[in-house]
Amino acid sequence: MLAYDRRFGGDWRVKAEGYYQSLFDIGIERAPSSYSLVNEGADFIFSERSGLVGEGTAYNYGIELTIEKFLSKGYYALVTTSLYDSRYKGSDGVERNTGFAGNYVFNTLLGKEWGIGKDKRNAITFDTKFTTSGGRPFSPIDLDATRANLGREVYVDEQAYSKRYSAYMRMDVKMGVRINGKGGKVSHQFFVDLQNVTNRENIFVERYNRVTDRINPVYQNGFFPDFMYRVQF
Repeated sequence: MLAYDRRFGGDWRVKAEGYYQSLFDIGIERAPSSYSLVNEGADFIFSERSGLVGEGTAYNYGIELTIEKFLSKGYYALVTTSLYDSRYKGSDGVERNTGFAGNYVFNTLLGKEWGIGKDKRNAITFDTKFTTSGGRPFSPIDLDATRANLGREVYVDEQAYSKRYSAYMRMDVKMGVRINGKGGKVSHQFFVDLQNVTNRENIFVERYNRVTDRINPVYQNGFFPDFMYRVQF
């Protein structure tokens, strides 16, 4: 890994990193297949495998950039970008995307507060966050084989991680009021957190539906407002 980290202007920071990671001795099956332990958890389920041998390989590489403005003069900002690739080989010797190879992630955060009251001890606050990332690779489900397997999903092995979900995208907005007690010992916060304000239906995973006898997408939560009170002391 190579990194460059620099602060300037008192409250700004820039950090850049480039990395390469080589993985080996990963658990794979003895018989030729696309399976590799490196992908466990990518689909939010864990496979039932046994008799693995530590002969699998994988690698990751990418670059990351962070630009950060620390909280000062009533506002802060943060932008992060990551471009990367993630590949592996199973016992069939074919190089494929891992289940985590989204290829890019972009985040931006921005916050602002306005002091209120005679001594500006209290504040109105505003925060927003935007995130987008490349769609995760996934393996297509073999519908006929799944039906024959009593509804337990069977994947097309030779097409492992050859498909991609749609890109992920989400924007949150939070607005509130902070009331600081005299002496700074107690702080009360009231805020409204509007999660996924664009109501984008990001796909979570595809699953076989026994009721419809079809492969259906499962979506993450859409727009969700949250009202909160917090006390700190």
